[in-house]
Amino acid sequence: MAHDLVIKNGTVIDGSGSPGFEADVAIDGEKITAIGKNLGSGKKEIDAKGHVVAPGFIDSHTHMDAFIVQYPNGNPVVNYGVTSIVIGDCGASCAPVPAKPEPRKVLVEYLRRVLDKYVDDKDWKWNTYAEYLNYIEGHIAVNCLPLMPHTPVRLTVMGEAAYEREAKPEELDAMKKMVREGMELGAIGFSTSPRGGPAIHAGTPSTFANHNEIVELANVAAEYNGCFQFNGFQMMLQPESGVPDMLKRIRGLQIGNEFRQRPGQKADAPKAIAYMEEAQKRGQQLFGVVIPYTHIRRFTINDCFFLNGLPTWEAIKNSSDLSSKLGDKEIRKKLEQERIAGAGKPEFPEWHSWDRMVFEHIEKPELKKLEGKNVAEIARLTEKAEVDAFFDTWLEDNLKSQCVYHGLANAHQDILAQMIQSETSLIGTDVGAHLDRFFWHGAPVRVLGYWSREKHLMSLEKAVHKVTGFPAEKLRLNRGLLREGMPADVTIFDADKIADLVSEKLPAVIDAQEVKRHPPGMKAVVVNGQTVVEDGSCNDVFPGKVRRQQLCV
Repeated sequence: MAHDLVIKNGTVIDGSGSPGFEADVAIDGEKITAIGKNLGSGKKEIDAKGHVVAPGFIDSHTHMDAFIVQYPNGNPVVNYGVTSIVIGDCGASCAPVPAKPEPRKVLVEYLRRVLDKYVDDKDWKWNTYAEYLNYIEGHIAVNCLPLMPHTPVRLTVMGEAAYEREAKPEELDAMKKMVREGMELGAIGFSTSPRGGPAIHAGTPSTFANHNEIVELANVAAEYNGCFQFNGFQMMLQPESGVPDMLKRIRGLQIGNEFRQRPGQKADAPKAIAYMEEAQKRGQQLFGVVIPYTHIRRFTINDCFFLNGLPTWEAIKNSSDLSSKLGDKEIRKKLEQERIAGAGKPEFPEWHSWDRMVFEHIEKPELKKLEGKNVAEIARLTEKAEVDAFFDTWLEDNLKSQCVYHGLANAHQDILAQMIQSETSLIGTDVGAHLDRFFWHGAPVRVLGYWSREKHLMSLEKAVHKVTGFPAEKLRLNRGLLREGMPADVTIFDADKIADLVSEKLPAVIDAQEVKRHPPGMKAVVVNGQTVVEDGSCNDVFPGKVRRQQLCV
């Protein structure tokens, strides 16, 4: 009798880190039923000759709660082989929805600020957490691992008081009851954004909670073997924040976001690795989410961040004759000296080199030849000093050019490599947030293509393990490995060709067109036995699961 699906002639890399081997994979229903040779025919067959057959990739950090409703095929991450995503991160989600108009409005405004303007509660066909899970269940192509989010819970229980004060005992009891209900419905854990975290989260309801409230709610999730996710990762290294002590009181897996190198704080990343390693030795399951990219910052003359705070720039930036001042070689010399010395109160405390600065968009047609080139390249072409090449190009384009700086965070590639390789890190994409600059939806492929194939950071088998078996083990998933009897989440790709698209050219924004771009080398993606991506297009099948009871051990 024919199998439902047979993937033939591929190299199986099973997600464990073990060497790959030639084999076929047979799938029946939602499960892998056989791995080996001569498995017989399939009702559907995929020829994987010259391709790797691996477990589906796991995205340990997203904000796709509303995105998955807008793009039920799982774009843009499914295009890159992701079959399971964590949602509800950082205490932010579109469920539960507060019943009263004002707290509901606060939730929407918060989500539009920390995610993006696409968030619109007119699209919400649910109110309770149960209704949200019921709404997406059976209607999405990838598996969702939902966290119970602090801010919506707080707003639902406390109303307007959620963003005014700490909770009263009876309010905390009501929140604990709601988290418990969420866990029983299928949440994998609890998430929050504590006070002192990223500035963009400042003043949000979860930041009004004291640490005891967070501990109490997180430990309700821990009763169900649930995890705890938090942002403000850097506070882990700040005893005065109280976060290290708070984390010691929370049971179960702890995931901090975002584990990044911050400008001017180069030493903190190795310190964080050492801190987490020591915590793990004590039995504290503490990990950080790493985005395997160097962060970018787009800017124009109106927001020249790398000059902001320098005395000379502050003196001239609002002047009516800015162009003439920027043409003055003495002023340029002062700006360059101040930048190198870190004079005044620089907004950006770390500088690398002019080759990180790219003229992304130039208005004048006669200057288009310089578009896409970095300042060091322009300096060589024009035989000018780099600082002159930068300001001259800007002035020739009437100060209308848009530039992008590669190095806002994760600028030190050697340290980023350590972070990716460390067993304290989980790989995430942050998809669904800040659509004009978070272009990391190809993160698992970035690990496989750039970091493994091009930089030789780790073997292909270890790279696959990093985005499959490793996060599955930490999140207690019943997938992440290719084994007989396990759920059939499978990614088939050409290891020589697989590449993320955004590294070659940054999109203007993550829009309806960008989310549907497919990378080279991705042959097929299978979720729970159904082929959801094949040869560069998504199939309209929706086998994704949404509950801990289905997805976790």
